[in-house]
Amino acid sequence: MKPAKTPPTFNLIFATVLSLTLGSGGAALHLASQPTLNEAQTKVLNSAIVLWTTGTTTLLGLLSTNKPND
Repeated sequence: MKPAKTPPTFNLIFATVLSLTLGSGGAALHLASQPTLNEAQTKVLNSAIVLWTTGTTTLLGLLSTNKPND
């Protein structure tokens, strides 16, 4: 049985979503650890949390897709 190859498009999408998710998660952790935030930083923190949540959900969806066997 030969292993299934993942299409290059899937790999590109997965790598992009993974990097955006990790970057936004890191930004959210960094901003959340600050003692005080101004209004602009609070907006960036909220956006980073939303992007991290969306990215995590998307990654789980990508990992659960059925890949065709050639």
